[in-house]
Amino acid sequence: MPRNGGPEAAADGTDTTGTGRVGNIDVLRAAAALAVLVGHAYALGGRGIPVKAQYVYDVPMITLATGVWLFFGISGYVISKPFVDRLLRGEPLPDLRGYAVRRTARIFPLYWIALTATIVLGSRDPTLGWQYPFHYLLLNNLIPGREGALFSVAWTLTLEFIFYIAVPLLALTVRASRRPASPERLALLVVASWAGSVGFTAVSDLQGDGTLGLWLRGSFPAMWQMFCPGILLAVAPHLCDPAWRRWLVQLPASRTGRRLMIFCLVVAAVVSAAAPLRFGVVSYQLFVDATRPLFAVGYGLLVATALRARPLGRQGGSLLTLGLISYGIYLLHAVVLEFLLHHPSLIPFRDTSPAAFALHAGYTAALTIPLALASWRWLERPLIQLGRQRPTWHRPSAGPETSER
Repeated sequence: MPRNGGPEAAADGTDTTGTGRVGNIDVLRAAAALAVLVGHAYALGGRGIPVKAQYVYDVPMITLATGVWLFFGISGYVISKPFVDRLLRGEPLPDLRGYAVRRTARIFPLYWIALTATIVLGSRDPTLGWQYPFHYLLLNNLIPGREGALFSVAWTLTLEFIFYIAVPLLALTVRASRRPASPERLALLVVASWAGSVGFTAVSDLQGDGTLGLWLRGSFPAMWQMFCPGILLAVAPHLCDPAWRRWLVQLPASRTGRRLMIFCLVVAAVVSAAAPLRFGVVSYQLFVDATRPLFAVGYGLLVATALRARPLGRQGGSLLTLGLISYGIYLLHAVVLEFLLHHPSLIPFRDTSPAAFALHAGYTAALTIPLALASWRWLERPLIQLGRQRPTWHRPSAGPETSER
């Protein structure tokens, strides 16, 4: 968003974190990571997150799993913004080698540690020798049936990794096009691809809940729709056409936009949790996946609200810190849960009551957050700083650098 101090200026939270990141977005990262942690902690009671609500408290619990879609919406904005800005300003695109180094240093080292720890603990998923390289390279989603195998949360990282590759490739494709890259044309392309992703998901639903159907539903083409609102937020400040600005600039900044955000998220949560199974698996999947666009819009508006809100500043210290370590929380809580499930004597209660669920969530967070803090201090932050150093082959490009994180 423009940083000119006007009514459409975004919250500049970089001074609140000292990392070149927007503080308010870090708060959303913290919320997304903790939502996933809390939902997964329910498994300590002996029952996984249900696919359909059986009790009233199942509705928010099922919705917690959609925290990963909030991550996708954030990535859609943060990762695409440097490319969108330079593309629409006619400037050279960000240096791709530096971009690749930063993304690789950010996502892989801690992932390799967490994946290896899970393997050492004894993952409950049988894995063949030839499949391990695909998991270590975050390509496991390309193999039907391996999406959530070996390390349960890695399926989302594969999608993030593919998105990191797709953004510069798409930017280069648009740049090479004969037609100039106007903001309105780019926004139209994003909306069209969003519709295509929704259609692809519907076709995937028709394949049922077998290996192929589940693989297609969780594949990158099906999940692309969750990144699109963030990309549109990156395009929004460049728009000149009044109709486009009404939807992508004025609406997200209005009270109506905030009401729409709440409406979309609440309706999506209730509908997805109450989807009927009595009409068969295909109907159930179509019903549930029809809520994905609602979640995408809701989380997109939430990101827009965070960007426009007043920066928390240092008074939001604990929330900002949780945002900084959100990647560690997301990865390491899965290792902690794997360890506890291998040592059931360390689990306080083996029942699924709300009280036991709350205790298990707090217990998991208490074990995970110190590990995530240590990972941030001694692994992630040094690697981020190292990735920002300009190597000898770097050629300065026109325009200011924008951090992807």
